[in-house]
Amino acid sequence: MLDSGESRKEVIRPDINRAIMIDFQGATISSDTGFILLREVDERFRIIDPMKDCLEDLRSPAHTKHALVQMVRQRVYQIAAGYEDCNDADYLRIDPALRLAIGKDHKVGAGQSMLSRLENDVLGNAVGLEALDGALSRAADALLKRKNKRRLIIDLDSTEDPAHGNQEGVAYNGHFAKNCFHPLFCFTSDGDCLGARLRPGNVHSANGALEFIGPIVKRYRTYFKLFWFRGDAAFAKPGIYEYCEEQRITCFIRLPANENLDKLVAPNLSRPVGRPPQSGIQVKIVDLHYKAKGWSKPRRVVAKIEWHRGELFPRIGFVLTNSRLPAAKVTKVYNGRAEIENRIKEGKNTLRWDNTSCQRFEANQARLKMGILAYNLLHMIRQFYVWGEEVRRSIDWLIKRLIKVGARISYHVRRWYVHVASAFPLAHHYRAVLAWGP
Repeated sequence: MLDSGESRKEVIRPDINRAIMIDFQGATISSDTGFILLREVDERFRIIDPMKDCLEDLRSPAHTKHALVQMVRQRVYQIAAGYEDCNDADYLRIDPALRLAIGKDHKVGAGQSMLSRLENDVLGNAVGLEALDGALSRAADALLKRKNKRRLIIDLDSTEDPAHGNQEGVAYNGHFAKNCFHPLFCFTSDGDCLGARLRPGNVHSANGALEFIGPIVKRYRTYFKLFWFRGDAAFAKPGIYEYCEEQRITCFIRLPANENLDKLVAPNLSRPVGRPPQSGIQVKIVDLHYKAKGWSKPRRVVAKIEWHRGELFPRIGFVLTNSRLPAAKVTKVYNGRAEIENRIKEGKNTLRWDNTSCQRFEANQARLKMGILAYNLLHMIRQFYVWGEEVRRSIDWLIKRLIKVGARISYHVRRWYVHVASAFPLAHHYRAVLAWGP
């Protein structure tokens, strides 16, 4: 394990040219200059720093090398740079850019054992999780309050988090047909993550949904006049409909088909006359009023009927809503809900939100929340500073092009100099992040 600024004394000579000598002795060279970029965004919006007033440090000051908030920063920044495994800290702790970012200019950062204790002993309890929730709220505030919008669209969705051991909370889920956790996520239509909750693997997708979104709605009710909620068929529950009506939230929720809905829509199932469009799909959208047995009153349901070329029977989808929008607009708004699935995939595939291998459930909860913090830091860069692009950049693009940037770092006359290659093609994005105010 590397415990100082010394480098690994190893030389590699590639076969293509034996005159080339590759070593790992660049102790003043970083391959992740973007650590400094992450700290700049974090500090500008004061996301992690207030956690120092919430976390309880029971260690002896005489034997303490790393402040708790420094270790939280190190863990979150490592995840944001693509190093989701705690073991990577044993090498990254000497990275000069990471040391500058977490405030350990002339000292090394924490190793794997310290970060593991941070997850299990400091953050993996009620106080630590509350502190992480506060950081998540501050990140969400920073994302939402700059947009100057009247309407907030929130999406709920769950996903499987496969497990390969006997961690607390792991259970078999029949829907996913695997042993897993079953986390719940809340995103806005712009991809801002407002919260996440790790749950046991055997709970229903809508389990605890109202308790989860209640504080979010309460927090942002004063900033947004209009609230829209979107959810798939897993959230088709009378309690959720009634909550939306009580809170004056416009809802768009997918309804699973049943015999009564099929009877209501049956008169509209005749195929439209005329030549099909070039896409080969003919569409009819109709309004229905439907009352299920367990409902207190009838509600509006919009049915979208599609005839696909070569298929004998139409495809039918039902969306429950309390909006007054035209039926075609209702289906368009609901279809936008697919964006949350893309953001969850992005978090799982790029930042490894599913790396929940701790034994204790609370420690895995802390890991998930730190993964969300890492996502929101990167998402802030995407939302606020990476402009003028034809396509919306992915988190993977941000990490590869803005975080994983090589630099030589030197110290001279009480100043740190970070020398990035003069050929770096995205320097304008760095200038944007470092120059703009909050």
